[in-house]
Amino acid sequence: MLPIRVGLHNHTCFSDGRLSPEQLLAQAQSLGYERFAITDHNSIAGWQSLEVLPEWALPGIELSALSMDGTEVHLLGLGIRSEGRVLEHSQTFQALYNALWQEGTYLLTGDLQLAEWAFNPLTRSLSIEKLRVQSGAPRVVGAWAETHNRYYQQKLRPLIPHWSEGIEWLHRAGAQVGLAHPQRYPHIPDLDQLLDSVDAVEVIHPSHTPEQRTHWREQAQRRGKACWASHDFHGWSGEQKDGLLPPIILERAWLEGG
Repeated sequence: MLPIRVGLHNHTCFSDGRLSPEQLLAQAQSLGYERFAITDHNSIAGWQSLEVLPEWALPGIELSALSMDGTEVHLLGLGIRSEGRVLEHSQTFQALYNALWQEGTYLLTGDLQLAEWAFNPLTRSLSIEKLRVQSGAPRVVGAWAETHNRYYQQKLRPLIPHWSEGIEWLHRAGAQVGLAHPQRYPHIPDLDQLLDSVDAVEVIHPSHTPEQRTHWREQAQRRGKACWASHDFHGWSGEQKDGLLPPIILERAWLEGG
């Protein structure tokens, strides 16, 4: 069985990524991706903005959820439909992210025109490029983070479901559900229940060492879960600042699980 070229976790400017959905897909096509997912934080508006998704591109989301002890964990939903609680959640979060971008941009630059462009996701990539030239990527990311932190406790966190509810939303919308970057939360008290409840585990992630990849692959395969892989692309720093990275070569059997 031939391996497959994948990237199953990518962000656009509709949440906290640098590139527009169109730019992201154009780069993915040029690099020969065979499975590529758009998974903005708590929003499906990015891929919804496209007239059509190519067959090799998956509609997705990275849904924030809470563990038993209140730790925020992230669920990837791939192949998702635009319906139900996920759609409602996306619309609410997208409105907040638009306001976040507008406020952060204005506080950084004092430029009303740039702030208006940043508020609208369809013109946000233009604003981002001007901001990167004027202020540099670290200051742009910092403006987002500062504003996000001020919004988080009062506006964002109260909307985040428990992971069991989040998985139910995603499954009802037709998604396969994976636990994103599991090494971020190995000590949450309900990790075993969470791993048993998802369909896949993001085994290959930029933050995982080779030993951690092996550990999480064993955890997934012992449970009959699929193994997913990504660059968790945002496009701001390191190798990612130059654009999308080449696809990850993944064994097809890993995607199937079971």
